[in-house]
Order: sequence, then structure tokens, then C-alpha cells
Amino acid sequence: MSRVRLIPIVFIVLITLGVLFGGYQAYRHLNFINPLQSKIEQNQAVSSVQIVSGSPNVIRVTLKPVADLNDHDLQTTYHNLVNTVRSTVGGSVDLTIVDHRGAALYSDYEDMQPTIQQGLRMGTYTEMIAAVKKMAAKDKIQARFTMDQQNLYVQLWSSKYYLYDVVPYQNQSSQGGGAS
Repeated sequence: MSRVRLIPIVFIVLITLGVLFGGYQAYRHLNFINPLQSKIEQNQAVSSVQIVSGSPNVIRVTLKPVADLNDHDLQTTYHNLVNTVRSTVGGSVDLTIVDHRGAALYSDYEDMQPTIQQGLRMGTYTEMIAAVKKMAAKDKIQARFTMDQQNLYVQLWSSKYYLYDVVPYQNQSSQGGGAS
């Protein structure tokens, strides 16, 4: 009876696994990640795209100042990005919008949060938007709010800084808490 040589078998198994894993990674980049990144970068509002390694369903998109673009707002831009990603990936995707917020602008936005959350919770959307715009004007911040059936789209900008936030509000009353 012949003796099985354990070290060569383990070595061959490790090399095979390495080749298979490398092939899978190459396939993902060539057939999934690179085409998706190219499609997203074609959007004129996009500054850069980062697809988080190891999880193709997490995509960070850095946007330019959307207010500077013709006929664009955050809601339109966000829907275009989601549709591009879903048509390529198909399925749920965690799309994270990255902006250029300064500390003062973010602090002012945090001060607006109770009004925003209360308005979303109570369903007093027009009053909430009016109150937040008044707060923003007092701090010399330009503000734009748009809504659809699921999200409130917040655009704030002041001098060279801009802040974007997509706040989900559907089913907030049944969740018992603020947006995640």
C-alpha cells in the first residue's frame, strides 16, 4: 500500500484555493465593480465613487454641489444613482452620499434635527419645512427640501460647504424612533 503524502496535498489545496479566490476577485472587478463604477461616474453630479471592498452592496458616492448643476436637486440625483445601481446590481444596495460639510454647517443641521424629526413623526411636513428654512435663513444657510413617498431630501449650503442628507420617514411611527 502506498503512503499518502500529506504536505504536497495540503500545498496543492492551498494553491487551488488561492487561484479560485483570485479568479473570483478578478471576475468581480472586471464584470461587476468596474462597469458599475463607470456608470455611476457618468452622472455629472458625481465627484467620485468608492465601492467598499468585500461588500459590493456598499457604495459611497461623493457628490459635487448639486445646487450648481442645471435642473438637478438631491432627490433627482439620488434617484438617478439608485436606478443606475439597481439596474447593474439588481437588489438592495446601501448607497451612501458623501458631501462637503463643515463643522459649523453640521452643527446647525444638528440643531435642526428635533424640528425635522418631530415634523416627520407628526406628519406636519409643510410646517416642519417652513420652520427649518426659517432656522437656516437665520444662520445664513441656503436650504432646499424635497420629498417623495419614502425620504426627505435635505440640501444645505453655506459658502464653500454643502450638506446632503436622505432621511427616511416611511414607517417612522411604527419603529418608535428616529431615522437610522
